[in-house]
Amino acid sequence: MGPIMAVTSYTDYLRDLKRIIDRIRDRPFAFDSADVQLALCKNGFGYRCRDRVEEGQLFSEYHMGPLSLNNWQPDHEQVGRAEIDEFFELPEIYAYSDLALRSEKNPLTVAHWDATIGIVEIEVRERHSTSRMQRMLFAGFSDRIHAEFFLAVERDLIVGDHQAGTDLYEWRENLPVEKTLAAMPESANGRHSVTPRLLI
Repeated sequence: MGPIMAVTSYTDYLRDLKRIIDRIRDRPFAFDSADVQLALCKNGFGYRCRDRVEEGQLFSEYHMGPLSLNNWQPDHEQVGRAEIDEFFELPEIYAYSDLALRSEKNPLTVAHWDATIGIVEIEVRERHSTSRMQRMLFAGFSDRIHAEFFLAVERDLIVGDHQAGTDLYEWRENLPVEKTLAAMPESANGRHSVTPRLLI
């Protein structure tokens, strides 16, 4: 058996993602294209939003609903955006590896009452730059005690030493457009696809 890899904290990484997302929202004209998909599972409820930049203009849409329902409703009041913004500020953030998606405990198929599960997929191309993308599945906690319990139970499914995966990975450049993996049951997106149901 090889050495156990150190668990990677993704708190700073998530903060950096938020800065990139804010820049996309505030300065869409600075990008040739962008597609930001965010979704959360929290206390049996789900929130998702999508921001797209096309021809320098920003288009946003929001949905929310219980994880038990097949179709989420439009979130015209953007309640979910506040929940998502709060997620980016949690003090304890860790990331799942590809193994989590193949586990009986797939975090995208079970309700979590002590963690906020968030999937963040971004594909972006700034002007005069190459396209890059990242897709990460995070678990966020408001306190260290719950985070330590989570790490003790789920350690085999957590990213260590920034080890890259095939389905879940940090920033990569020059990738072709990809479909997100079929990680969740088909509901809440209103269509059949290989996209996790949390994402649009």
